Amino acid sequence: MSPNQALREDVREEVEAAPLPRSGTLKTASVLAGLTFLALLAIGVVPRLIRHRALSAEAEAARIREPVVSIVHAVEAPPVSEVLLPGSTQAIEDTGIYARTDGYLKARYVDLGTEVKAGERLAEIATPEIDQQLDQAEANLGEAKSNVAKLEADHELAASTLTRYLAAGTAGGVSKQQIDERTSAVKTADKAVDAARATVNAQEANVRRLRQLQGFQQVVAPFDGVITARSVDPGALISSGSQNGELRSLFRIARTDVLRVLTYVPQSDAPFIKVHQDVTVTVREFPNRVFAGTVAYTAGALDPSSRTMLAEVHVPNPDRTLLVGMYVTVHFQVERADPAILIPATSLLIDSNGVRVAVVDGAGVMHYRPVEVGRDFGTRVEVLSGLAAQEMVVNGLTGTVADGTRVRIAQSATK
Repeated sequence: MSPNQALREDVREEVEAAPLPRSGTLKTASVLAGLTFLALLAIGVVPRLIRHRALSAEAEAARIREPVVSIVHAVEAPPVSEVLLPGSTQAIEDTGIYARTDGYLKARYVDLGTEVKAGERLAEIATPEIDQQLDQAEANLGEAKSNVAKLEADHELAASTLTRYLAAGTAGGVSKQQIDERTSAVKTADKAVDAARATVNAQEANVRRLRQLQGFQQVVAPFDGVITARSVDPGALISSGSQNGELRSLFRIARTDVLRVLTYVPQSDAPFIKVHQDVTVTVREFPNRVFAGTVAYTAGALDPSSRTMLAEVHVPNPDRTLLVGMYVTVHFQVERADPAILIPATSLLIDSNGVRVAVVDGAGVMHYRPVEVGRDFGTRVEVLSGLAAQEMVVNGLTGTVADGTRVRIAQSATK
């Protein structure tokens, strides 16, 4: 029995043992008894209330001391995701046009931005020295041919003389020495004819070379395209060789009805980029237009220094809207059989312990968990392992919170 209960029992026994008073005294006694009972009741209840209130305050204080965190739910990435990669446009064909003969620029028929067809004349080079050399070579060729004709006639004469000597020798009309002399003369004539014919062949080859050089007077376009650069004007000295160790082009021509876009695909996406895959290309200067393209080639290997794979995309450009050298964005549609998990980039904790996230379990206890991250989308990142979809991840954790700490989830936490 508690002291308060014993005190109430003693008072009750004393009240019952006291003699019965008169009526006025009875009222007074009743009032005193009621007051006494209330006093005893207060003595027993009030401390209990105080203790209960203290315990409640202590529990509330402990709850208030729990860290408040904001959480997000990890979500699974869609099976088909869009990969955006930067690139730059290049002409599908682009080459410099160089002189193949020496001389002076007689005329120029095109300028910057001129659209030309294959075989169209771009310029004409005057080659007076080549012309003179060709005239001289043709004259030498004619002389060599005349010499061959003379030597062939001499050979025929020597051969016929030898035939007569051989016929007369059988009858004893000529000596053996005379026959030997005629035979030697025929052989000498043969050698002379062969040498003259070799000279003719050399002269003909020289004439052909000079005529080809003369043919290079006309500078023509190798394919359909646009003149993107020119470096000569009429009257300029033209040389087919290098100047100061560097070749100087007359023009530069580019074919731009189809453009190639070169882009570097990171390792995480490289296995999913295939030849003939359809892509789209966007340009900042044309925000409301999308250009269709196709993956034409891939390197099929990663660059060891950057861990990226070079891919070439061909984009039709029939109206010449896109210009060579433009910065563009290539949109690849990548399909993955095992999609990754997406979380906000602010959920990652990167320190001496590596890359981690803080996960809150169903009991409200926070635990740290190492993860492997994939692509970085700026505001969100891929988690390749260490996290499952719909898990509660602490977002924007600041300060040091020990592993296993009970936390409170902020009411404004987003999913």
